[in-house]
Amino acid sequence: MLCRNRNIFILLLVLVVFATSVQGQDSSSTNFGKNIYRKSWSLGFKVHTSGIGGEFRQEKFVTATQKNFWNIDVSNIKHIKEQKSFNQGQEESNIVYGKLNSFYQIRAGVGQQKVQFKKLVIRGVQISSIVNVALTAGWLKPVFVEVQVGDLNENPTPSLEQYDPYAHSYERISARGPWLAGVGSSKLVPGASAKFALNFEFSPEEDEIKALEAGVILDGFIDPIPLMAFNRQYNVFFNVYVSFLFGRKTYL
Repeated sequence: MLCRNRNIFILLLVLVVFATSVQGQDSSSTNFGKNIYRKSWSLGFKVHTSGIGGEFRQEKFVTATQKNFWNIDVSNIKHIKEQKSFNQGQEESNIVYGKLNSFYQIRAGVGQQKVQFKKLVIRGVQISSIVNVALTAGWLKPVFVEVQVGDLNENPTPSLEQYDPYAHSYERISARGPWLAGVGSSKLVPGASAKFALNFEFSPEEDEIKALEAGVILDGFIDPIPLMAFNRQYNVFFNVYVSFLFGRKTYL
């Protein structure tokens, strides 16, 4: 009797192991499409607390739930006190009074995206964590304005000059200069950045990427960045951002 019970137990154990193996194979085949992707790419457009920007990522799957990537990110940084003014009632002459420079940055970095919560259904949401570090080139472009030279009551002469808060009073500034006017006097400021975020991927198609991403970015530069006259200059910037990304997964 004992021998018979032992044989039955062994048989049940074999059946359980076999069933588990079959179930694992079925699960693997169900998720087969998820596991065979090798690479992906995505474009992102973001809004952050100091401006806007865009990003391109080239990604490589390490496992079904983890991928490494390199990215190029372009954005601007505005001072919190930037506010447009309208001189002489002319909307086309709006300027940011006191603004010394426009500041843009290009980040080139590497990162990792790791799935924390998988999709439970096809139209569900997959949540991943993002870690990204980058080298940054900050581009500081001086602001040029059109000023009235001479007696303001005797037909003054317009002149395009780099904005100087000590030489250009508000009354003499008639318009902001062309965007290209400050390119020749630009300066590059090197730095580095780190980004931490959560990625919410919601595309119903397995080979497509549609996602919202929210996180924080910390940028540091070797020199303080002069953005506004008579305000403290900072070389570290902290921003919160939200971006929309779209892209595609590939087999090769």
